[in-house]
Amino acid sequence: MANTLCSLLHLLQLSDSALPVGGFSFSNTLESAVACGVVRDASSLEEYVCAALRVASTSDCVAARVAYEASLMGRLDMAVRADEELLLRKLNAEQRQMSLRMGRKLTELAEGVIGGELLVRWLAMIRSGEASGTYAVTQGVVFAASGVGHRELFSSMLYGTASMMLNAALRLMRLTHHSTQQILYRLWEDVEPLYEHSSGLDLEDMYGFAPQIDLLSALHERGRSRMFMN
Repeated sequence: MANTLCSLLHLLQLSDSALPVGGFSFSNTLESAVACGVVRDASSLEEYVCAALRVASTSDCVAARVAYEASLMGRLDMAVRADEELLLRKLNAEQRQMSLRMGRKLTELAEGVIGGELLVRWLAMIRSGEASGTYAVTQGVVFAASGVGHRELFSSMLYGTASMMLNAALRLMRLTHHSTQQILYRLWEDVEPLYEHSSGLDLEDMYGFAPQIDLLSALHERGRSRMFMN
C-alpha cells in the first residue's frame, strides 16, 4: 500500500500543471486557432483539444512508452531512437522547439529531485548532443526512474496536453475556470480506447495526422503579435 501511495503521489507531482518545465509559455497551436476563428467558444475549444489528444496518443505517447520500457532495461540507445523518430514526425519548428525545451527542463529538474544513474546518464546524453531529449521521451525516462507505471504515464501526458491548452484558453478567450474544468472532465470519458490503440503501436507506426493543427502552427511561426511561443 505504501508503495502504491508513493507512486500515486509521484504521478500527481509529475502531472502538476505548476511543474516548472515551461509549459505555461506554450499553447500547442491554440493561439493561432483562436486568432483564425477555428476555436470560437467552449464547444469548438473542446473539439480542438480532443483532436490534439488524439495526435498525442498516436505519436508522443508511443515514443514515451518505448522510452519507458527501454529505460527499465537500461537501453537508453532505444530512447535515443524514439527521440529521433518523434522529431521526424514534428513538422513545425515551434513544435520541435517546445518539445526540446520542455524535455531538457524536465530532465534537469528530475535529475536534481529524483536523482539516480538513469537520469544522470540521460541528462549527460542531452548535454553532449547524443540525445535530443524531447519532452515525450524524457517523460518516459523520468516515469521509469520514479517507479510510476506506463498507463499512468499515458494518462499524465494527455492530462498535460489538455491542461496546457485549457490554461492558455483562459488567457486567449472569454471563458471561466468552471467551463474549462467541465471540458477537462468530459475529455476523459473516451480515454480508454485511445490508450488501447496507442499501446498497440511501435515507433514505425507512429503518426499524428492533423493537417489543420500543422497549418496553424506554421502560421504562428510568422505571427507578429504572440502571447505564447506556439
